[in-house]
This record gives sequence, structure tokens and C-alpha cells, in this order.
Amino acid sequence: MRAFALTCEALASLDRIQAKVQCAAAYLSSRPGTEITTAARFLAGSPLPPGTTAPRIGRATIINLVAGRAEMKPEALRRSATRKGDLGEAVEAALRKLDPEAMQERPLSVSEVADTLARMGDAGPTQRSLQIDSLFERADSLEAKYLTKLLLGSLRTGMQSGRVEETIALAFRCRPEDVRRAHMMLGDIGLVAYRAAIGRLGDVELRSFRPVRSMLPYQVENVDAVVEKMTPPFQAEHVYDGVRAQLHISNDRWRLYTRGLEECTHLFPEIADVTKHLSGDWIFDGGVVAYSDRVLPFSGLQQRLGRLQVPLTLLLDVPVVYFAFDVLRAEGHDLIDAPLRDRRGYLEDLPAASPMKAMPSAIVTNRAEIEAIYDQSMQAGGIGAIFKDLDSPYRPGSRGRGWLQLKVPMASLQVVVTAARYGRGKRAGLLSDLTLAVRGPDGFVNVGKAYSGLTDVEIRELTQRLKASTVSRLEATHTVEPKIVLEVAFGGVQASRRHSSGFALRYPRIVRLCPDTDPDDVDSIDRLTELLESQPGQTSRS
Repeated sequence: MRAFALTCEALASLDRIQAKVQCAAAYLSSRPGTEITTAARFLAGSPLPPGTTAPRIGRATIINLVAGRAEMKPEALRRSATRKGDLGEAVEAALRKLDPEAMQERPLSVSEVADTLARMGDAGPTQRSLQIDSLFERADSLEAKYLTKLLLGSLRTGMQSGRVEETIALAFRCRPEDVRRAHMMLGDIGLVAYRAAIGRLGDVELRSFRPVRSMLPYQVENVDAVVEKMTPPFQAEHVYDGVRAQLHISNDRWRLYTRGLEECTHLFPEIADVTKHLSGDWIFDGGVVAYSDRVLPFSGLQQRLGRLQVPLTLLLDVPVVYFAFDVLRAEGHDLIDAPLRDRRGYLEDLPAASPMKAMPSAIVTNRAEIEAIYDQSMQAGGIGAIFKDLDSPYRPGSRGRGWLQLKVPMASLQVVVTAARYGRGKRAGLLSDLTLAVRGPDGFVNVGKAYSGLTDVEIRELTQRLKASTVSRLEATHTVEPKIVLEVAFGGVQASRRHSSGFALRYPRIVRLCPDTDPDDVDSIDRLTELLESQPGQTSRS
């Protein structure tokens, strides 16, 4: 753990990307074989494999444990974190006087940290606190700093997953494209690093119950863009508002995984009947949609999300169907390199009685047919249409021009919350005024604020999540970790010097929470540039 902490300290001080990659590669290549998997995950800021139950350790728990160990009041540590703008730095300062005692203990390894966190997922609050306290007991002040950052998901060393891919390629002398492909297939940067170290990147295959990241569409604003960018004939599909999910089937077993690679099988138990109709190994990409003869509002489906168990009344009130629109594996054969026209063929033979349907689609060749499929989707309760190159392979985790999505006319973005301020009136005491951000070249950049769109119940629940992820507070404003993803609709984009992005959203309104979207997958500043340039009379940010 000491080597990891020293590496992170160096990474945080480096400005050049190549220097960061070289530094991280030196660390990764020095690790023993038993640590490579965990070390790569730690570099990416994710101490556990994708889909693993998070340890659920909040700021308050860390503050109380560290304050007790440092013989100081929790409020003093909290004020220190506010001044420094980072709880990890405050923890380091508080524990520095205990370093000689900590260094007498046996060294703490990254593997021990990961094993401890993995055991905490289903543990109770008391047991979790004891396990975390045992880690802080053996950590020196610098190790405690980065242990805190890992627990809170805010490592902040500039090592996004793409840079960790570059690190692996450099550390183990692999081709970057081989590392990227393996990461697409495995969905776990740690496993990619281990395979690179032992020279087994070339034999990576899909496997049932090991989800991969979803292929994403490129958003377009109008039919003209589809006509311009797509070469006919191409496939057109309805788009329904639901939960993006992979469905894995192996004979009588089945599992559902969200876009964030977390298992959500328990939320949709009625889909289990699919195993009565399909045998062998299958992996589908699609979405769970509230449906009863037609598409139902997403708000009903949203009531299931975040629950440990869905009550029978909700199962009856909000029935669901899994709409499949792609096949990654069929009857034990990998299909991601096959063209869409071949993959789609497997969906046409789905049994009619199954709780799974093929997403309605058609082959289109001209503007009239594009408009027709879009209108049909909207009439069926959809939120737009998607257009796909018939020769396109499936590229996990990528966003390419082979898929173009045309949504409802009002523009929307997926953003993260970076700050929140207490509201007034009936929302006094609730963090309801939210600062929104998109992905920039070197992190998240703010694009505006939104105050409306969520219900009072959602605001109360969101306030608790925002408080738990607060990194600093100045009077009524909480600066929070960029973890919470929202979909925001707005009336337009304008250039602005007020926000760090250089843009401002006009009339933003929160459409919904997006719990199945990873913060790294929110829209980027390039998207705002395109939106601005597509507006009449605007061609740049100048």
C-alpha cells in the first residue's frame, strides 16, 4: 500500500499525461503477480471488480474513526477537510503524528485492502466500521490519505480508465489496441492487466455472467443528420425509456446487468421465464421497459430501482418486458465481431411467449422511411429512434458513428452533480439547487444549475446522497463528489464565461435520476460544442 500511495502522490503532482503513464507503468510493472490485478484497479480508482457490492463507507464513518485514532474531535477533522477541500488530505495531517507507531506494524498490502473491502459489502454498520478501523490502524498517514480517497471514490490522480489502458500497454509491452479490446471484452481493468502480464491478451472471449460495457450511440438532433451520416440501407429501431441491461442466459440460469455492470436480476424477477424458451449460452443487449400492451411511463419503472426486494403489488402494478436489440453471444458463439445484419437475425426467432421481445425495427433507405419509424416509435410510447449501420460490429464500451440516436426535439444531456445548495421555502433544509457538469479534457466542467424537475420525495432522498458525498462546504453550498448522474433537458446552449466549461444551458430542467449510468459515461464538452453550432446563427463559442 505504501508503494501505491507514493505513486499516487507522484501522479497528482505531474501535469503531462505521458509522464503520468510512465510513472504508473513503473509502479504496475514492479508489482508481484499476485498484486497486479488489484494494483491496476486501484490505479483506476476502483478497488473492487465491476459489479461487486460497494463497501458503503461514508465520510462520517471515516471522520469518526480517524478522529478517535488521532485523539481529536470529529468536528475539528471535518473543519480541516473543509479548509483543505479534501478529506484525504485532512486525514493525512491528523494521523501524521502517529506514523512511527504505524510503521512498526507489518506492511499493509493493496491485496489486503481489497480483500477487506470485498468482505464488507453485506456486513452491518458496526462490522464495517471495525474492518475499516483495522485498515487505518495499520496505515501510515500517506497510506491513510489514499485509503480514504479510494473509499470515497475520489482518487483524483488523473488516471482515467483510458490512461490505465496506456499504462498496461507500456508496463507489459503490449499493443494498446490489444489492451483496449481486452478491456472491452472483460470490463475489468484488473483482469486486463493480469492477462497482459502473463501474455494472454489474445485469447479473451465473452463469457456468460461476466458483463461487458455497453456500446453507445452517437446523438443527433434531426433527420438531416441521419441522412447525412448514414449510408443506406441501414437499420432503424424504436427507442423506449427503460433501464439499459444485458441479459445473460446459460441453460436454466439467467442474470441481468445494468449499464454500470451491476447485477439487477432481483429487480425484475418476472424475466426468469425466459429460461423456459431459450437453451444454451446467450448474451443480449437491450432494456427493461415498463410495458402492458404499450410502453408505460418510466416513472413507474423507477419505483423498482434501488430496492433490495420488489413488493408483489409493484410487480403487478408495473409489469415489465425485456426488449432485446442486439445479440452478443448466441448458442455459445461470440458475435460481437459479426456485422449487425447477422446478429439481428437471431432476434427474429425469439419465442412469442417469452418475457422478452425484439425491439421493433425496419430497414430504411430514405428520409420518408426514417421519419416513419421515428413517428411509429413515438406513437408506441417511445422517446425516439436509433439508426445503425448494418455492417457495424458490436464494440463494448465505445461510442461511434455506426449508431445514431434521434430523440425527442427538446435537447437533453446526461450530467453529473458537482455542488448543491439548500433551497428556500418548502425546500429549506434540502439540497435542491444543483450545479451540473459534463466531461471536459481534464475532468468535469460546470455548465449551469437546475432547480426543478424532481419530486419532493426524490429531493429528500437525493439530499441524503449529496450529504454523504460532500467533500467540502461553504455556508449553504456543498461541493460533492461527481457521482450522481442526472438527465437534464434544456431549451438551448449559449457561450458563457460564468462556467468553467465556457457554456451555459438555457432553461435547464431535471428529467430524471440516472442510477444505471456511470459518471464517466456522461456527455462531454464536445457535445455542447455541436449543440451550439447547430443552433441558428451560432457557429462557435467565441
